[in-house]
Amino acid sequence: MALAMMMLFWAATGIPVEAASADVTFGSESYSAEKGSQFPVGVYIKSDETIGTYYVKLEYDKTRLKYIGGAESEADGVIVLQGTGTEDEIRYMLTFESITGGEAGIAVTNAVVTNEDGTENAVAENHATAAVKISGTDESGVTFDATEEESAVIGTATASDGTILYVVDHSREVPSTIDWKYQAVPGKLGNTDVTYLQNQDGTVQMLYLLDGDDVYHPYAYSSKDGQIYPVHTGLRDGKKNYYMSTAVTGEEVKDESVVLAMDLDGNVSKARLYEDGHLGEAGLVNTLPVWLIVPAVAILLAILVGVASIVYAKNKKAKKIQKKKEKIETRRRRDIALRAAEESGDQARMDAIMNSKEPIISVQNVTMKFKVATKAVSGIKDYIIQFIKGEISYRELVALDNINFDVYKGEVMGIIGTNGSGKSTLLKIVSGALNPTEGHVAVDRKKVQLLTLGTGFDMELTARENVYLNGAIIGYSRQFLDEHYDEIVEFAELEGFMEEKVKNFSSGMVSRLGFAIATAGDAAEILILDEVLSVGDEFFRKKSLKRVKEMIHGGSTVLLVSHGMGTILDNCSRVVWIEKGKMKMIGEPKTVCHAYREMGAANV
Repeated sequence: MALAMMMLFWAATGIPVEAASADVTFGSESYSAEKGSQFPVGVYIKSDETIGTYYVKLEYDKTRLKYIGGAESEADGVIVLQGTGTEDEIRYMLTFESITGGEAGIAVTNAVVTNEDGTENAVAENHATAAVKISGTDESGVTFDATEEESAVIGTATASDGTILYVVDHSREVPSTIDWKYQAVPGKLGNTDVTYLQNQDGTVQMLYLLDGDDVYHPYAYSSKDGQIYPVHTGLRDGKKNYYMSTAVTGEEVKDESVVLAMDLDGNVSKARLYEDGHLGEAGLVNTLPVWLIVPAVAILLAILVGVASIVYAKNKKAKKIQKKKEKIETRRRRDIALRAAEESGDQARMDAIMNSKEPIISVQNVTMKFKVATKAVSGIKDYIIQFIKGEISYRELVALDNINFDVYKGEVMGIIGTNGSGKSTLLKIVSGALNPTEGHVAVDRKKVQLLTLGTGFDMELTARENVYLNGAIIGYSRQFLDEHYDEIVEFAELEGFMEEKVKNFSSGMVSRLGFAIATAGDAAEILILDEVLSVGDEFFRKKSLKRVKEMIHGGSTVLLVSHGMGTILDNCSRVVWIEKGKMKMIGEPKTVCHAYREMGAANV
């Protein structure tokens, strides 16, 4: 009756019911390591909805790998990731050390993920595995197979009917058929150390024991008498429950038909066991007829589900879909950044990215188009004449074409490309000096400092006057410039020249002055550097490079444009290659710079 009512309601409203799903993956399908070295392995728990609780069990080849840290190690060869989530993705970065050469592996052997409302996600049965190839001599003498099951029998136990059963170590082997929510806890069965599967409130501890035919049977353990009691399944309101003796919790119930019933969420209550195997309410059976309770509950349930569905459909659906799209795109970009850092072995950068919930700079579908006159105009008079004659026409120049990337807190992102590829245009858009034709950049521009040399210099003014003019354009206050004036002069090595007009300076002196002004004081949270490392003579370049490195590695998030591949390789965690306005590649510096150089060599 209730099912029919709900089906009619959903058919009338046309509201789809979506089942949430989750997955557990590694950062890569395979890893390479040298014997005796440490390497990171990323583990990602992802869901369509906000994660409530999660339990993920990992097993690794302990003959060739040593676990260093990143999460709790339940036993040698076993790692457990469990806790409560606040987002739709949980990320772990685990560290391993290779013991000996050969082929090893890491595998997800169990995964249970729930939503924040307590409903359980559908987790893929084919769990992820990651192969590890270790260079060097294989001294283990064994072969690893991620799907190979080791013998987990650690002893025997006698059931209440006298049957001898085999005790299994659940830290190594958990039956794949378990469908109720549990957590693994250590305990004892007699003198044997075991790992129990326990419900959330700790009232029931179960072991799955093997009979002589290798078939699992669930038994509940009673801490009151140290005995194990068989566990069976039955239906309660049409839903599967596990039922067992009340002796499991040490209670004495005179009515032998009253048992303990545990639902799939691990909730335990008393129930009455009927001859046909179904479970009823222990306290209500004798006062209210079942035929009255079931319809009432069903009708109430249908009303609640209907109201919830309407509210969901009207107020949440559109926002939820958009939020999912944004999260998927953010996750995809963050995975790219994290894998690039993982490939380079930069643990500090990996930690910074993992601790960033959102990117500091997000360049989203940025396109920049300029109108360029097809015929040169020498002045206003010439322009007016051509305009009257109808000879003024323009062509469209696409400086940037659909550029997309994210930068996370603490990252140093390099931008490379040949002259005229749109690198400086992109930096001006990020800093707010230009607005893109299409797309947008998400960034807090109050935290941005753009360093580019020579902006705002008046050649007819003295060097002293240009310090205040150029500093004001950059955004410095008069007080700030007064406090740092001597520092600027000393760094630019222009003592005795500050009252001279800048038009009398050499290009190197002008560049040194511009660099000293641009880098005065503390670095901003977001630093944009546009070819600021090519100023002055060789000695000044070394000094300027040292100052920029101090700013880069002082905690700032940095966008760095440079034609010097050495500068990019030494300082950047990732690199974006833009060529003729299009994004060619993004990733780990060595890989991107190598591809860029090969392109240059091919065009020579």
